[in-house]
Amino acid sequence: MDNLLVNLSKYRPRDNTNPLENFVTEAFAWLLRSSEEVRKAVFVRINQALQSPCDLPQDECVVSTQENFNGKFPDLVVSWPGCTWVFEHKVWSHLHSNQLKSYRDYIESHSDDYRLILITAKTYQHAQNPDAALCWEDIYHCLHKLEQNTNDEQLSWALNDFLTLLKTEGLGPSTPINRFAMSHYLEAIKFDSQVDSVFKQAEQLKWPLLNLDIKPLFKRQKTESRVGLEFSPEFDEHGRRWLPSVFCGVLLDGGDHGVTEFLNDELNLCFVFDFNKLGQAYISGSDTYQDFKSDLSELVKEKFCQWQFIDTALEPKARYNRWHPVVLLTPMLPIFKDTHTHQEQVDLVHTLFSEIQTQLLSLNSFRNLVTELALLKEKI
Repeated sequence: MDNLLVNLSKYRPRDNTNPLENFVTEAFAWLLRSSEEVRKAVFVRINQALQSPCDLPQDECVVSTQENFNGKFPDLVVSWPGCTWVFEHKVWSHLHSNQLKSYRDYIESHSDDYRLILITAKTYQHAQNPDAALCWEDIYHCLHKLEQNTNDEQLSWALNDFLTLLKTEGLGPSTPINRFAMSHYLEAIKFDSQVDSVFKQAEQLKWPLLNLDIKPLFKRQKTESRVGLEFSPEFDEHGRRWLPSVFCGVLLDGGDHGVTEFLNDELNLCFVFDFNKLGQAYISGSDTYQDFKSDLSELVKEKFCQWQFIDTALEPKARYNRWHPVVLLTPMLPIFKDTHTHQEQVDLVHTLFSEIQTQLLSLNSFRNLVTELALLKEKI
């Protein structure tokens, strides 16, 4: 079975290779090998760009990377009876001198019919007369359309990951400079320090979770794309552990937590339950945890209806993240719109999250879960 990570491990560091190009290439090749739907969508799009289109494969084809063309290594080769497509991929670098010519010289003596295909970040990188020149944005659009229409959940998951990779590396659709952003940029760049200041001051206040010896610590977490207060128990010399952790703050991006579809392109306040690997193993078979999720869901419906309760393991629009399986979200702007001073915002944060914490402590299932997880300290 084709394995993306195994293929990546075959690469060896060389001065003339780009790790990002290798990664994108292997991910792209894995998708092509894994799905007939992907092959059809991509091949049709490339055929549209070819100066001389060809008959596309009706059955299986061979998709390979790191092929040796007499000492030259094109990024990707796709072959089927009657034709071979040779790909060169660029992210932000340019072609080497006569790079495509060296591929053409080799393939002409090894295939009756072939096409050279260049895929780059931007059109200004198109050079050396390939048979088709595309941008990764073109690949993004055809795969995004497939993602929206496929009924294959596993394929949808894989496509979403690849599209996210392209967007993250600036290889997705280009957007113009936003006029609103231009008008408010100087104010917006102060946002990070202002949010940090509010939560750092709120950290010093008295919080309901302290009753269970679950203590706050200000965190700005890049991987999780969130900023706020992380409430965690401490286990002697082992320090703070997510057994569990409760995060109260601002979710800057929903990708890591798997809740992007719930953000509606706006900042949200978040109340997140975090578990480390030890906790994850425990809750996977815990009736107490299941009771807690059920109780919390009902609590949100009854007392905090402005918040969304998201069980990422069950919610179809979410992507399950075992580190942050349960997330509460509410839009930030409506809550903060009537505050005018720093202290008002500190008080608001404290009041808002304290109310949820207080109700959380009223759930026997939560208290029982904390007690049970605390017993795991012997295994840390």
